[in-house]
Amino acid sequence: MIRFFLRWRHWLLLAVCLGSLGVYLASNNQRERGRIEAREVERLTLQSRVMEDTLTRQFTAINRSLESISAETLRWEGQLNGRIEGLGRLKSMEAAMPAVRTFLVLDAKGIATLSNREELIGSNFYQREYFQAPLRSLNPNTLHVSAPFKSALDVYVLALSRAVMDVDGKFVGVVVATVDPVNLQILLSSVRYADDMRSTLVHGDGTVFAIEPPTSGVLGADLSSANSFFSRHLKSHIPVSHFKGKAYAAGDEQLVVLWTIQPPDLSMDKPVVFAVSRQLDSLFVQWRSDVQSQFLAYLFLVLLSSLGLTFYHRQRVQLRVNNQRLKLATEASGVGIWEYDLSTRRYHWDSAMFGLFGLTPQSVNTLNNDWRLLLLPGELERMKEATRTTIQDDVAFDLTFQVRRTDGEVRFMRNRAALHRDARGMPSRLIGATEDVTERDLQEAYLRVAATVFDCQEAIIVTDAKQLILRVNPAFTELFGYTSADAVGATPKILQSGRHEQAFYAALWDGISRNGAWQGEIWNRRKNAEVFPLWLNVSAVHNHQGVVTHFVATYTDITLRKATEDEIKQLAFHDPLTQLPNRRLLNDRLHRAMIQAKRDQKRLALMFIDLDKFKPVNDAFGHLTGDELLQAVALRLQACVRESDTVARIGGDEFVLLLPIIDCAEDAMAVAEKVHLALTQPFTLPKGQIVNISSSTGIAIYPDHGHSETELTLHADTAMYRAKAAGRDRFVLFSESTENGAAQPFNTQQAQP
Repeated sequence: MIRFFLRWRHWLLLAVCLGSLGVYLASNNQRERGRIEAREVERLTLQSRVMEDTLTRQFTAINRSLESISAETLRWEGQLNGRIEGLGRLKSMEAAMPAVRTFLVLDAKGIATLSNREELIGSNFYQREYFQAPLRSLNPNTLHVSAPFKSALDVYVLALSRAVMDVDGKFVGVVVATVDPVNLQILLSSVRYADDMRSTLVHGDGTVFAIEPPTSGVLGADLSSANSFFSRHLKSHIPVSHFKGKAYAAGDEQLVVLWTIQPPDLSMDKPVVFAVSRQLDSLFVQWRSDVQSQFLAYLFLVLLSSLGLTFYHRQRVQLRVNNQRLKLATEASGVGIWEYDLSTRRYHWDSAMFGLFGLTPQSVNTLNNDWRLLLLPGELERMKEATRTTIQDDVAFDLTFQVRRTDGEVRFMRNRAALHRDARGMPSRLIGATEDVTERDLQEAYLRVAATVFDCQEAIIVTDAKQLILRVNPAFTELFGYTSADAVGATPKILQSGRHEQAFYAALWDGISRNGAWQGEIWNRRKNAEVFPLWLNVSAVHNHQGVVTHFVATYTDITLRKATEDEIKQLAFHDPLTQLPNRRLLNDRLHRAMIQAKRDQKRLALMFIDLDKFKPVNDAFGHLTGDELLQAVALRLQACVRESDTVARIGGDEFVLLLPIIDCAEDAMAVAEKVHLALTQPFTLPKGQIVNISSSTGIAIYPDHGHSETELTLHADTAMYRAKAAGRDRFVLFSESTENGAAQPFNTQQAQP
């Protein structure tokens, strides 16, 4: 027996050692699996806390907005400009709260009276759950969380609503805010740190209304079955719980954490549950790899006495690989990891931190606090205050600050950290992460500015490169009458008035092609077929390669400006009483007619007409009657001439006729006789007065009686005065004898002039 033991003592000892090692490895691997699972549950719980905190702040902000709207609703209804004020208030709330898609104010019948989306005003939402729930409860202090419903964009939308009661406690309506589904997707994406993670939002009744990444068959699913994780979590009545097993629509094992979001101070009638999960297979990939490595190492240890050293090296190699993977992952994400030792006041950074601040490990001092010199004025005090609060109150550290790096560039950095305590419970260090959020902050600011610009008072359309309309703003709908549904998918041709030829549009697009923009006056047509003038600005939008991707057009109604211009022209060139051309317009037309007559070697006639017996009418009946008589004379004169001729009033009772084309003097004499006869007919004025007048007319012919405007005008005026001197009530053709004082009168008794 002793010899047997001595012979096999090494094998026995090896067997005992290997057996002990095997038991140790098995139990250690099992404990490691438990630790991995516990760490992952903690990590998922932390992400759930972040989501709970974010949604609680958003729901709180929305609830305050609804309370504010509810408080103002009755006042808006009682004011003359209350609707305008309400619309402005809702739109400003929308701009300030990116988490809200739509604000609605519904009356007691469910009809929208106010909304930041004006196209919804007048719509009836009586059957909607977010109206029915407040109507049933009649509790103005309850924040109702509606069952998710599909929007027009085929996405699930969650609505928060409150009942509105008047001072007598009577139900007068509901205020509603719909949560932007895009914002929810962004939040769900933000808490995912692994590809196999799934983050989900579930309504209190079990309906899934948001999930990231999108999973077929899950949106809209009902998780309220008795044995589901969701139902078991709600029955537990605890805010957070975790499960392990097969989750809904998952064919593999999942590690799931659920967090109920129902802040007591919001009085939510139904909770929202956030669920975040990871695949167990993915979670334990590295663990299985380690177990396999240990098993192989154990087999090698049985065969070789040096297997222990080999196993040690394997672990070191694996550790280096893990560290390298962690380093690469950190650097790729742009997040730096840091630690601040509260006792030594020294900062410990990874390489990513040095890259973020533009520093090197060799250039910093022993405490590694040179980065404080890069902070912009005031930021260090904010940092110290946040650090004191974290240490004293043990609250999460989350601060965004600005630094000017060594290369001179100003960047926004976001610091997040947690406080760690030693074995005695005393604060020992801060461990946190820093990321550069400059681009994100700038992009968010740009989007806010773009949204504000798009909601301006000018009508705006955005098209793609093929001129298909992608979006219009409310001002466009107000100006043209086309809703967003009418315009989107169409082209701007729906606005064409038909007044412009194809060459006009060709020049417009040529200007955009050459200069990237075009502006000018254009006539367009409203949906009701009304044609009106506008000022159009069109700009092309290019991508980084210089290729046109979109066109943006703005329209300004210039109807009033055009009318003002026309009125100014009318006042400048027309007699305000008779609306006939005045002396300025007559001179312009005479000038043009003289040029045309000289070029074509034609004749024209100029007649000066002075009314006889006009002053007695004024004296007998007053100036108002005199004005009415002048208006009647203007109408009779216009009836005596052609459309191409001009009838002008140049003085009190003085009129001028311009006949730009005649064959001979006899043509002018015939018109003069027609005018003479027309004016001798009695005038019956608007108040019943019957007035009889006559006229004295002087006629001058180009080129017979003058080769210039001045000469022709003088001779026509001379002929007119000779007619008056000869006894009035006649017309006289200018001649040299007329100018010398021997007038040759023509009157209505002569058959031929």
